[in-house]
Amino acid sequence: MLQAGPVLTLMTGRARVCAVASFCAMASFCAVASLLAGVMLSPTRADTQEYLVEVWKSKHRMEVWHDGKLLSTYEVAFGKEPLGDKEVQGDKRTPVGRYFVAEKHVSGRFHRFLGLSYPNIDDAARGYEEGLISASQWADIFVAEVRERMPTSSTRLGGFIGIHGYGRRPYVPVIDWTDGCLAVSNEEAEYLYRTLPIGTPVVIYD
Repeated sequence: MLQAGPVLTLMTGRARVCAVASFCAMASFCAVASLLAGVMLSPTRADTQEYLVEVWKSKHRMEVWHDGKLLSTYEVAFGKEPLGDKEVQGDKRTPVGRYFVAEKHVSGRFHRFLGLSYPNIDDAARGYEEGLISASQWADIFVAEVRERMPTSSTRLGGFIGIHGYGRRPYVPVIDWTDGCLAVSNEEAEYLYRTLPIGTPVVIYD
């Protein structure tokens, strides 16, 4: 019988149901147990909890918190379809939920890019329930989140969502123009790139 171990107990009811379904769809329980054992040895985000990014889509506002104190605020541009949560690839919406900074890189197009962990486990649970992704794709997203890595962007849920600059595009704040990312000025993107460590929680509200 499959027991609810440390990883499963962190998930909501819907995500847990999808987890069990995904596990059953795999070749053997032993293979899954081995996978989860390796995942649980991954580094934690304990050293990044002093940083927090909160974003309000309706206000076009981003706040960066450090050690419980407000550090800075920014005006943010979002996806071309600003209303509602992201559901599928190409819908031009910015996701709503709790994510984390999964990777950072220099971008020729956007100056600096901080990749977020979309789709997360909750997004994958919804996608699995709606038949948008397979059990194996759910498992890939699950493992990426627990290992604190950038999830796949090749499913029908889309992906490669992040915080970035305007690049060579003229800076006009508050006008929504991205494919679902969060855009700030190049100078602000540079600061966030240098300041926020991998694993920093990013909470996005409607």
